[in-house]
Amino acid sequence: MPVYEFECKCGHLSEEFVKMGTESIACPKCGNIAQKIMSRCSFDLKGGGWYADGYSSSKGGSGKSSKKN
Repeated sequence: MPVYEFECKCGHLSEEFVKMGTESIACPKCGNIAQKIMSRCSFDLKGGGWYADGYSSSKGGSGKSSKKN
C-alpha cells in the first residue's frame, strides 16, 4: 500500500498507508474529513536506463550511434 498525504480543514497534515483510490480519511486530530492532497515526492534513477543510455548527452540525436555505409 502506498503512503498518501491528507490535509484537514483544521490545518492538520498526516501521512497514511491506505489503499489506492482512497480520497479521504478521518482526521487523526479532530475527526473531520481530511482530503488527499498532491505532495512532493522524490526518487533516484539508478543503474542503466534512459538517462545512462544517452538522453543526457548534449549531442543531438537519440544517443545511439549508427553507422552509415
